[in-house]
Amino acid sequence: MPLFNNISLSPGASLENALKKLDPSFKSYRILKKSLDARKKKKIMYIYNVETFTTEMPPPKEKIVLDRFPADKKPMTTIIGAGPAGLFAALRLVERGLPCRILERGKPILERMRDISRHWKKGQLNPDSNVCFGEGGAGTFSDGKLITRIKSEHIDYVMQRFVDFGSPDEIIYLANPHVGSNQIRKVISRLSEYLQEKGCAIEYDTRVEEFNLVDSQLESVTCQNGKKFESDHWILASGHSAHDIYRSLINVNILCESKSFAMGFRIEHPQEFIAKAQYGKFYNHPDMPTANYKISCHDKKSNVGVYSFCMCPGGYVLASSAQAGQMVVNGMSNYNHGSPFANSGLVITIDKEKWLGTDPLKALDFQSSIEKKAYDVGQDAGATIHIPAQTPEDFMNDRAGKIGKSSCPSGVISANLRDIYPKELNDAYIKALENFERKIPGFITNNALLHAVESRTSSPIRVPRDKANLESPSCSNLYPCGEGAGYAGGITSAAVDGIRCAEAIFEKASAEL
Repeated sequence: MPLFNNISLSPGASLENALKKLDPSFKSYRILKKSLDARKKKKIMYIYNVETFTTEMPPPKEKIVLDRFPADKKPMTTIIGAGPAGLFAALRLVERGLPCRILERGKPILERMRDISRHWKKGQLNPDSNVCFGEGGAGTFSDGKLITRIKSEHIDYVMQRFVDFGSPDEIIYLANPHVGSNQIRKVISRLSEYLQEKGCAIEYDTRVEEFNLVDSQLESVTCQNGKKFESDHWILASGHSAHDIYRSLINVNILCESKSFAMGFRIEHPQEFIAKAQYGKFYNHPDMPTANYKISCHDKKSNVGVYSFCMCPGGYVLASSAQAGQMVVNGMSNYNHGSPFANSGLVITIDKEKWLGTDPLKALDFQSSIEKKAYDVGQDAGATIHIPAQTPEDFMNDRAGKIGKSSCPSGVISANLRDIYPKELNDAYIKALENFERKIPGFITNNALLHAVESRTSSPIRVPRDKANLESPSCSNLYPCGEGAGYAGGITSAAVDGIRCAEAIFEKASAEL
């Protein structure tokens, strides 16, 4: 089983031909990693790590075999939220032989898509079924990126399970795996169906309103539809936009704290401009992936950083509000990156010490106040369902001017986005735009468009938990989990955190036998 690392090939070159030179006896191979090195535009290369075999097909990978809970009397776990963290927590629990159920405030994906369409086309927002809430969570309407910076023994398992439920095999080895919003919706639906077949009930349209504690343990929850659920263990995986959940936790003295997060705008360019900037003469080569970018700057004097977030090549800018009277945007792209536009969040760090203090309610209020200002700016400009937008040059010159086309299904309207953020943040943003123009010439021209506001990059709240057993210190059978609780940043890391919480429950239940 020879292993060949760092095989460099130009776009369009044959990997099999290269392997024949390295290992003439090989009959099959498995790609372990594939990445693109585009740092030198005149010499763009694909980099492969490959193992070869003398068999006609690569041998199958070893499957993970998990011990199952041995006792007949099994504790029940209730999971709040059917995003990646909640779904993968449930998947691991059923694999471990432990009963579980999911309480999801939103709707199944197909019904959720209809609600989202009504929001985009008619301005009719369902606060429980939208881009942020519903089966699959906020990541279901994003780029479908599976990139993660965390190190975990569970990452390979998560990727394989995505493939098992319908993702393309390439996500196993690509350095920047991506399934697209259209693909991930299918994967989530199949995963949910599998869980229900294995006995995990998913209660849709079930929003938790009250947490009922007895002796520092969560005994039950009461939901908006009148249903009440009791459970032995609870996994809180409600997502980064569940302000009402955070407030309910604080009301019953479950420890929550503010944390730094990021807000800004979503910038959009013609995809061809990004391709030429990143790939040079290779910009339209058929073997090249849709071009993206990652950009950042840090002002030493003010100690403020601005950076790109969730870049969506060949994508769309979406109205993503979860509450009426607020404006939020996000980016999405499908698997084929078919849009002629590229968009990315350009966000600035909202430092906890400087802007939020220790009161978690202040963090929620700050985020909501910016989103309300964005909504008001759009309304003042004459918006009905439109997103307020502005060219970077007009933003820098503090004026509303003519704007071009946008990928946004809701449409855009010209407005002065300088009226949304405090002056200090606007000034830092302008410095960053000047910096980005030097790095990518043409970045701030009139072909670019800022959309307001990119504010749900992560939760402004953390729900503390013990580092060892993952339980809340103020509620011993509650496991804060995923992005909403402050322990993940993206689909893969949220799924991994769900698995970790499920494993913690399995270990605790096993120790109590």
